Amino acid sequence: MTNVMGGLNRLFEWIMRLSVINVMWIIFNLPICYLAMSLLFAEDEASVFLLLGTIAVLAPFLFFPATTAMFGVVRKWVMGEDDVPLVKSYWRYYKENYKRSLTGGLLLTFVWLIWTVDFFFFSNINAFVSAFFLIGFLFLFLMTIFFFSNTVHAELKLITSLKNAFFLTMVYPLINLIVLVVSGVILYVSLGVFTFLIPFFMGTLITYVGFAAYFHKIEKINGKSVVETK
Repeated sequence: MTNVMGGLNRLFEWIMRLSVINVMWIIFNLPICYLAMSLLFAEDEASVFLLLGTIAVLAPFLFFPATTAMFGVVRKWVMGEDDVPLVKSYWRYYKENYKRSLTGGLLLTFVWLIWTVDFFFFSNINAFVSAFFLIGFLFLFLMTIFFFSNTVHAELKLITSLKNAFFLTMVYPLINLIVLVVSGVILYVSLGVFTFLIPFFMGTLITYVGFAAYFHKIEKINGKSVVETK
């Protein structure tokens, strides 16, 4: 009975940690969340492009700093520091990494926007072109995750961080596949089955999977345990 109660207590602690950080991430992204929900009810292409353009303008200033802060807290969990102060740590990572995440966010948002616009215009040519663009979206998703991870884990210049993120996306395809499959399952369950998971767990679960994959790749590349760099 003691073991059962201890296990339940541990489970509830993790539910609390994941939900608190996810709720903070949602709060810091409220304007973008509203616009993303509006996309579901857009009636024509002009409305879609207007909403996407507005999201793209806001993303470097809101989404990237907020998500970087979430990666900073999750990094501590992956590296074994479970009892970090949640709100205080999130706010500290938000402030510390705001400039770096904003600058990187401007570049990555531009790439995402260009790729998305091209997808709308050219994906209906044939199945091969559609598959090409979809693979590109998966690549950008992984690269963005590894950029966030680099930002909170190592003191690197922006260009170096982007290069590292690109390189990490190219190596260890099996790990990439696991990240994509698990993230896809989380998104499917959150968006299509249990929508209540969106404000409480969706972001932090994907972040945990993403940073754990990043950390595992770094360990494999170094051939030894990673020394904490930040």
